[in-house]
Amino acid sequence: MRYPSIAAAAALVAALGSGRAAAQTLAQRVSGAGDGRVQLRFASRPGVCGDGRGLISTGDHDIMRANWSTGDAANWPRACAPGPVRVVMSTSHGDVDRLRVSIGGNDSDATVHDLGTVSAPEAADYLLGLARTASNSVGDDAVLAAVLADSTTPWPSLLTLARDARSEDARQGAAFWLGRAAAASVNGTPLFGDSDAPAETSDEEVRGQAIFALSQQPHNESVPVLIQVARTNADPVLRSKALFWLSQSGDDRAIDLFGQILHVER
Repeated sequence: MRYPSIAAAAALVAALGSGRAAAQTLAQRVSGAGDGRVQLRFASRPGVCGDGRGLISTGDHDIMRANWSTGDAANWPRACAPGPVRVVMSTSHGDVDRLRVSIGGNDSDATVHDLGTVSAPEAADYLLGLARTASNSVGDDAVLAAVLADSTTPWPSLLTLARDARSEDARQGAAFWLGRAAAASVNGTPLFGDSDAPAETSDEEVRGQAIFALSQQPHNESVPVLIQVARTNADPVLRSKALFWLSQSGDDRAIDLFGQILHVER
């Protein structure tokens, strides 16, 4: 019987090891990195961009700010890169206790365990699962990162999160994005990128203030009327405002409406 050479045997062992590593889930890879900071990247949706730090734009000048200074604003248009989404997690005893999401850039510190580029759908699945069990602001940040992932349809998972995620941050984050997606759907506008919508008129501004005032009333009074506005009003600006305030309500009737608009079955 012929036996393989030492070099051939070593190559075979290495190949088998690589196969097992490739078969690991993303959750297993994050957990296997141990305590510290773990970084991963994945493709972002068209229409979003960021400066690699704390600025993320989803279009129509909708800029989310986290850990930025006023000096960053001057270079913002030039610095807004289209991707990829970059997530850096701080882990301790197998749990993620902090998560930061950026678009573009890189954390190249030697203390960061870099998992490289992963598929966007796999990343979204992992992040939505993390959002469901997270007990702090990690849930909200994980929802944001998942929504930015390319080639995904997160709405069914967000509908579940909005109802029963462990943390209030995650529930609120899921409801916010469901409201945004519902508004884009009923108005026929893109969720990400510039919609080229005309400027808000003075009449819309006044009526929008009335919608806000209504949203501050007890839910038994406000939610049915806001749902009616969202369903039947002919003005897309007012529909969007009603859907936004519904997303802030935390009311199950609002979540049900989002599911109906987005054609998500319970």
